[in-house]
Amino acid sequence: MANSTSSTARNWRTTGIALLAVIATAGSASACGSSSTNNDSPREITAVGTGESSGKPDVLTVELAVQHQAGDVTTALNDASASAQKVIDAAGANGIDKKDVATANVRVNPRYGTDRQITSYEATQSLTVKVRKLDTASKLLGDLATAGGDATRISSVGFDIENDSALKATARDKAFAEAKSRAEQYAKLSGGKLGEVRTVTEGASARPTTNRQYTPDSAPGVAAAPVPIETGEQSLTVTVTVVWKLS
Repeated sequence: MANSTSSTARNWRTTGIALLAVIATAGSASACGSSSTNNDSPREITAVGTGESSGKPDVLTVELAVQHQAGDVTTALNDASASAQKVIDAAGANGIDKKDVATANVRVNPRYGTDRQITSYEATQSLTVKVRKLDTASKLLGDLATAGGDATRISSVGFDIENDSALKATARDKAFAEAKSRAEQYAKLSGGKLGEVRTVTEGASARPTTNRQYTPDSAPGVAAAPVPIETGEQSLTVTVTVVWKLS
């Protein structure tokens, strides 16, 4: 009986030691897994930079229209078409390529009297003219106004930079340099240093278009004088967001 009791006790001790070993092993594996997960979490730093580059405009866009009124639709539209053709011919005479002259809109609207009855019709034909030789722009504007006569309506002229590849490249260089400078500062403050670049995201380039209003002011039948035109400079802005590995 004593031997049986002693054997049973030894069995319980053996089983208990085995269970403790299993629990300890499981706890060790869990702790290792948790530690591994924490170490795998990436340390990153994100910085935004903005770069600006300026250059001379290389194209001028003129938005204009001719407008005629008449007692019937046909006459109003025919008169507007005749004036529009004169403007188109004047553009060609100033060296403007046909691909740079486009009809933007054609419309005919009724005009009403005080009794809300139709009194006449107003026909408008709108054109867009692109000027690539900017030294001809002053004379061109005067000639377009003369060709259309009193029917001419010049709504705006706007300068733009059509070939902006070099400006964008310069602005990108400045934007990335600014982002890196900020990231390096924050990395130092946090006790680390910059590693490899993970992502670079560029925002839409921003460039305001210079517009000015122009209204012909000359007596009927008198040729308009060349219009003073100054191109000035335009700025192009690029914004980038860069993510670095932080080590």
